[in-house]
Amino acid sequence: MPFVIKYESDFYRIEVNHRLGVLRAQWLRPIGGDEMITGGTKLYEVLRDTQVERAVANAQSLASLTPETKEWMATKFYELLSRTNLKKLARVLPDTLFYRIALESVVTRAEAGGYTKFEVKNFSDQEEALRWLGV
Repeated sequence: MPFVIKYESDFYRIEVNHRLGVLRAQWLRPIGGDEMITGGTKLYEVLRDTQVERAVANAQSLASLTPETKEWMATKFYELLSRTNLKKLARVLPDTLFYRIALESVVTRAEAGGYTKFEVKNFSDQEEALRWLGV
């Protein structure tokens, strides 16, 4: 059974393979804060509705994020994901060190604030991330 698209826009795609029990999300271009909130909320809704426990989020195309967007991600976004059945989240981060550090700091803050109730690991390669998820 292949991946089935559950949400798609010009900036974000979410696909699920129900047989494997895996969600695959990918940012398609650099985005603004409103798009991050829209995409993050859609990710929560798909995870909630499908009850998938493993996900890979590919953020390689992301660029700079505003302080407000990072704050939303560190608090609201990870808290939403913790309301789902998610057990493992593999994040594929951009190659640019500055953007990697910014995204890593978001999850560090979320973990420190107690907003994550699942395992998060960062990767530089999609295939490596999928292997960690057991796919």
